[in-house]
Amino acid sequence: MRITRDSKYHQFIPGIEPVIKIESGDRLTVETLDAAGGRFLEGFVYDRPNPATGPIYINGAEPGDTLEIEIHDIKLIGKGFMKVPKDGGEYEVKFEALADGTLRVLNMGDIYNNKIFKSRPMIGVIGVASGKPGEHLSIETGDHGANMDNNAIITGVKLYLPVFVEGGLLGLGDIHGIMGDGEVFGQGVEICAGVDITVKIIKDMKINRPLVISDKIISAAASADTMEAASELAIADMRCILEKYYDMPPVDAAFAIALYGNLRVCQIVNPQKTMRMEIEKDKLDFLK
Repeated sequence: MRITRDSKYHQFIPGIEPVIKIESGDRLTVETLDAAGGRFLEGFVYDRPNPATGPIYINGAEPGDTLEIEIHDIKLIGKGFMKVPKDGGEYEVKFEALADGTLRVLNMGDIYNNKIFKSRPMIGVIGVASGKPGEHLSIETGDHGANMDNNAIITGVKLYLPVFVEGGLLGLGDIHGIMGDGEVFGQGVEICAGVDITVKIIKDMKINRPLVISDKIISAAASADTMEAASELAIADMRCILEKYYDMPPVDAAFAIALYGNLRVCQIVNPQKTMRMEIEKDKLDFLK
């Protein structure tokens, strides 16, 4: 099952006609555009930033449920770009995705031209329709996810999103070939991709905001108007998750976070800032 990148939209809201309806447990490949809407694709015309592919309607998903999105693979496609500060302005670096998943620099002179960088693909925009009133543009973020620019959302993890509307209306885009935490200059390596995922409905799991779980980490993400407010939400969510799903008493959960929790910046450049609280699973085993 494949969703092509021409199925783009820019608002995580109810009422948008889904491009496809799937069943819980279905596996599909989602083609995504880069943050500029396909900068190096034939016939490119700039529309609006950060288009998402979708929305995807999951049959049986209801408000209060949780979606589990298992990310099997993120395959970078074609050419990408990133702008960095230079002499009071901006310099655009161009990249090319190679078959082995690495990135080649195309235009940075004698030192970096044709230099090969190891990629670390991540999903910048992924979310469901918000249950709150408003536009909820794909350049924004909130409890429903969207433009989190979260470096924890990579191949091999499971992302959990709360469902706010019937069908969930899942969408994703804004893949980065590699990006440092914070997205401090407003971009990572912006590039098109094909994302291979499995989507399941979890009825007996209740979360407030996005959660990432891998073999190694638990990572709770939150967005708010300030980094401080987002941090408080992420920390509170982690405490709740440790208590509810890892059977830790409240004091033990706080103790674990105080000793081993790592508060990280996802992004500081969007209208809402996104933070994440991470803890390594083996540290929880140590505390048992």
